[in-house]
Amino acid sequence: MHLYLVVLGGRIKNGHVEMHDVRWVVGLTIEDTFKQLRQQWVGSRKGLHIDSYRRISHVDGYHIQVLVDQPMLNQKRNEHTLWFVNLGAYDPLDMAERHHYGLVVANTANAAKIKAKQQWQHSLKQPHKDDCHQVTQSATIDDLFPIHGNGLWRLNLIPEQLETKPKTSPDWFGYRPI
Repeated sequence: MHLYLVVLGGRIKNGHVEMHDVRWVVGLTIEDTFKQLRQQWVGSRKGLHIDSYRRISHVDGYHIQVLVDQPMLNQKRNEHTLWFVNLGAYDPLDMAERHHYGLVVANTANAAKIKAKQQWQHSLKQPHKDDCHQVTQSATIDDLFPIHGNGLWRLNLIPEQLETKPKTSPDWFGYRPI
């Protein structure tokens, strides 16, 4: 089984522009995840499509292994966890908010936020500024989620002897109706 990070596109009721969402799903192939993706989509099924996806196998010096049909283990404090992080910023030449999202391995939500900012902030212009200090409300982090599993699968992070540079570009991009 493989973990996939997928960008979905589609319409929502009364929306004027296409909406996007990022989902993580597990399957042997990307096609195996289509049912999960359709179930997770919040908008109209008509026009639902994949804009891009990436199979996740290495992040921050860890091999990402998907374990199926194994009970979730109680996670120890300070144990490394895979986090989805979404950094937001603005570009003065464009009305749309920009986002850079991806995965990091860290012990805590705060450590994940710091690591993501260190790795990605250089590519963002005018990152959000705010006075709120809660991690989930942070100005430069729109979303921060630990990825553990869903009861049917869980992740095992295996330290690599030689760090494999994780792929950051999509395995596929375009328009693929699901």
